[in-house]
Amino acid sequence: MVKEIIILRESGIPLFHYSVSGEKRLDELVAGFLSAMGGFVEQVSDQQIKVIAFAESKFVWERKGDLYFIALISNDDSAEIYRAILQNLADSFVSKYYNILRKEILSPKEFFQFTDTVELTLQKFDGIPGLARRYKTGLLPLDKLRPLKVTLAEIESRKDVLRGAVLTNDSHIVVSNFRAYEMEALLDQMKNSDFETEMAEPRMVVHTSLEPVTSFYIHPVNGKCISAFVVRAGKENTYYEELVKPLLTLVLKTSFDDMKKIHPKEKDEYTGFYDHDIIIPTGPVTKSLNDAKEIFSEMSSTTQNNVVQVLRKTNGKRTISEIQEETNLTREAVTEAIAGLVTKGLVHIVELFPVLGEKDDRFAAYLEVIGIPKRDYDIVNTVWKYCTGGFSLREISEKTEIQSSRVVEVLRALGNNVTWQQERRLEHDRPNN
Repeated sequence: MVKEIIILRESGIPLFHYSVSGEKRLDELVAGFLSAMGGFVEQVSDQQIKVIAFAESKFVWERKGDLYFIALISNDDSAEIYRAILQNLADSFVSKYYNILRKEILSPKEFFQFTDTVELTLQKFDGIPGLARRYKTGLLPLDKLRPLKVTLAEIESRKDVLRGAVLTNDSHIVVSNFRAYEMEALLDQMKNSDFETEMAEPRMVVHTSLEPVTSFYIHPVNGKCISAFVVRAGKENTYYEELVKPLLTLVLKTSFDDMKKIHPKEKDEYTGFYDHDIIIPTGPVTKSLNDAKEIFSEMSSTTQNNVVQVLRKTNGKRTISEIQEETNLTREAVTEAIAGLVTKGLVHIVELFPVLGEKDDRFAAYLEVIGIPKRDYDIVNTVWKYCTGGFSLREISEKTEIQSSRVVEVLRALGNNVTWQQERRLEHDRPNN
């Protein structure tokens, strides 16, 4: 679930802060985080990660103009769902306060009433983030989702309809108020190879997991979806069809062409930082170590130890992956330590842009001397045209489909023949198509 939402300007000035619990702990943390991240955040596009993971929570953010919309959510929640929520909030905020935002000096008091919009938006998405943790989910735009949820709530207020859901035929949940065991039972039914044939017409389905005297009433809609309801059994199908008709009609009118399909993600799919970015200390490592020991003194001994280990290996050259390997810490522990160091301004994150010189006689002689294996030589040949200073390690890996860890391993073996730039600066103009 969402814990806090904050809106702030690129400069780090907070404009609005919403907290479910009433505790507002993120003003200083997030402002420092964005300031320290600097260019790294700016380089994150819609196709890249917009999540920073901690031990039990994570940041998800969206940017609109010079505004950042940031949510602190549970680590097992779907970042994609909350990015959609933030996109809705961003549109509402800019539209509502456009004239105010043009002023140079702003006060959080001017945006206090946005709390109502936040709570209303969260209510519209209520239940969907939890579903996305476990099931395939279909995320509709808010203007389509809202009427479905309202209509479903109205139907569930009727005497013999307990709970309802709408799913696509390929088992993506669009909206649901089912209990967990009811959804599991329905999905089991849908896995049945005869389900689509059996569901050509509306029907009652008895299932042993349901409470006594209740059944599923399942109604196909437009050949693409089903509406399913847990109902009190004992009446004719036509009776239930009349009860749920408003939702069936609405589903029939709703286009699902722009629905985003989301699959549950394993926790380790979320990486706080790219493995082959490097960490740059903002000052001498000795001073940073002393500062870190003081700053993190109230944290657990494990956290303090992890921070110190990571910082000691931070020399401006080692990648995050190499630091993890040398410290023997887990990926999660390293990510959390780095996040803490970044937010306190002790380090910042930089991408690497490798540069390889021309493949001349001197270079060929060097390869012969070090006796580079053929499989590594093939990698050098493949990545050479991209090692111009104009492509990051991540981009080289994506273009060549060679694991970035292998690219780093092979390039490290070339010693001084490779220059590692910390900014995109084209040194060689080579055709790479």
